[in-house]
Amino acid sequence: MSLTEYLTEELSEFERKEKEQVEVIADSIEECLNLASAHLNRKIHELDYKVLKRGKKSLFFSEPYHIRVSIIPDDLLLDELTSLDEALTGGSGKLVSKELKELVTPKNKDGRVSVKIYRTGVFLTVYPPTGEGAHMTLADVSKKLSFRGVAGVDPALINKIIREEKGQPILISNQKPKPGNDSSCNVEIAQENMRAFVTVFPARPGGRDLEVSDVVAALKGMGVAHGLKEEEIRKHLEEDVSNKPFIGAEGDFPVNGRNAEIKYYVRTEKKINFKEDQSGRVDYKDLDMIENVVVGQLLAEKIPAEKGKFGRNLFGMVLPAKDGSDTELKQGKGTILSEDKMRLTAEVNGQVVYVAGRLSVETVYRINGDVGVRTGNVTFLGSIIITGNVEDNYSVKAAGNIEIYGTIQKAVVEADGDIIVRQGITGREEARVESTGGNIVAKFIQNATVITEKDIIVQEGILHSQLMAGGKVSCKGKRGQIVGGTIQAAQLISAKIIGSQANPQTDLIVGNNPKILKQIEEYELKKKENRDKHDQLTKTMRTLKARKDNDPSTFSAENEAHLQKLEAGTKKLEKRIAEYENEIRTLTEYMDEQAASGRISVEKTVFPGVSMRIRNSEFKLRHETKAKTFYEEENQVRSMPYEDPDEDKNDWRKKRGRGKSRN
Repeated sequence: MSLTEYLTEELSEFERKEKEQVEVIADSIEECLNLASAHLNRKIHELDYKVLKRGKKSLFFSEPYHIRVSIIPDDLLLDELTSLDEALTGGSGKLVSKELKELVTPKNKDGRVSVKIYRTGVFLTVYPPTGEGAHMTLADVSKKLSFRGVAGVDPALINKIIREEKGQPILISNQKPKPGNDSSCNVEIAQENMRAFVTVFPARPGGRDLEVSDVVAALKGMGVAHGLKEEEIRKHLEEDVSNKPFIGAEGDFPVNGRNAEIKYYVRTEKKINFKEDQSGRVDYKDLDMIENVVVGQLLAEKIPAEKGKFGRNLFGMVLPAKDGSDTELKQGKGTILSEDKMRLTAEVNGQVVYVAGRLSVETVYRINGDVGVRTGNVTFLGSIIITGNVEDNYSVKAAGNIEIYGTIQKAVVEADGDIIVRQGITGREEARVESTGGNIVAKFIQNATVITEKDIIVQEGILHSQLMAGGKVSCKGKRGQIVGGTIQAAQLISAKIIGSQANPQTDLIVGNNPKILKQIEEYELKKKENRDKHDQLTKTMRTLKARKDNDPSTFSAENEAHLQKLEAGTKKLEKRIAEYENEIRTLTEYMDEQAASGRISVEKTVFPGVSMRIRNSEFKLRHETKAKTFYEEENQVRSMPYEDPDEDKNDWRKKRGRGKSRN
């Protein structure tokens, strides 16, 4: 049989099995599949099925399942194994190979007998079974010897080989091969001189078996000079594979080099990703439209092109291969390209942008229009410019500055730098605007909470709001009025008008730095926690000491070690408490030093009902007062004629002695 005829026959048989299917009726799908597996001689995972009629079970009667079972084509089976192969073997391809059955040792396999007749004599090999497979018997060996035409062997030696099952060839006879009955092989060169198929024809009784050197000689006789697969040849000869072609030699196929590619560690396409919470509700505000990066973050990496690997056919002829093509890792604004041009990192904090094959990092994010449904919440590691408004229930957070051309409505706006609101803040009592390191500037503030470490500067008015500034609060525009709410500043509160004729509750507090107060509060809490721990340890330590003094004989070494640990722990806590007290004292002294120059300046009018607290002194106005600057002296709030608060502090301190009055 020629190779072509063999392959044609094998393909026909394969197609027949592929199309083979069976209909099965049983009480369950599992039982149906077990029956089909036995009938088709395939494992269950190699079968596909379609339910023709679904079974039913009830109290009085039941109906069986009726399914049609077919064999899954090998190609589909291999597709399903691809991901498993990647996970278990790192993508070696072994689990998706068509020779998978050859890689997997069957769980149960019978033993095997091999009889080889060479020029040097007759060799017997008895292979042990695996699992619950059957062992070879004397009858099995005798049958094989008879089939091969071998006689006159020592029965004792045969029994010994059967018992030992070493799986190694052992000389059992010096019988010489019978001329004319020798095994032979056929070699066919295929696939454009890249593969040589060997078909071994079995020896007749008494004839000599082929050895590896015989097959190699046959291949070389056909001109094969490269790619001999001696181990493969040895394996097929040992397993007595005959009349079935196998690959005895294989050339090296050329492998083109992989092209260079850019591996991106950031998104190059901006897609809206809706996030669900644990209850399955979608948050339509967090759209994740901006991808923030930080200084030094790896943005992209170039995977270099690979050289092609030339091949060689069976006759030793070199087959060329192409090298992979190169590509360029392009550098954009705000990025750093390594000297070898292989890595791109962020030079600044900001938003990464991918345009025309180039990554850039923008330090300013511009939103043309409102922050709302279209944009979702905005978080950016840089500065933000918003040409519209920040709508109700949305948030804007930036590591740099925020500039808003419109208004802040019932929203949250936070920045590390300056916050500038060109129109104003209409908070409806729920807006919160906070800067951790910059000034806040707005046309007006109404019904909002505004906090900053530096200054709050308002043009028109501050109405019914809660303001806390680590520097000053200034409202000195055309109207420049503060009405209602609580205004706190570490150094200065200044306005043209404070309060109104309606006498709304308006509280002005100068000399308290919100940040420092928060730090003091945190230290006080830590001090209390450590004080409570110290008290608990002290009580336990006193109890142990009393026990030691009253009954030293029962006070064990373990108790003594525990007492020493308690003493060390109390000392450590005492040290920590002292450190917190020192920090609190330092911060308080610093705040008092700042508060010493604190003042409230009213250019035009301050109405009755306005309460003032400067440092630790309080005062509530009972009469309408014009153009005054209020300050603290000798634990009382005093006033003097209005002085421009922008003057040098030393100058106004010198002037405050003139015309001062006690309030």
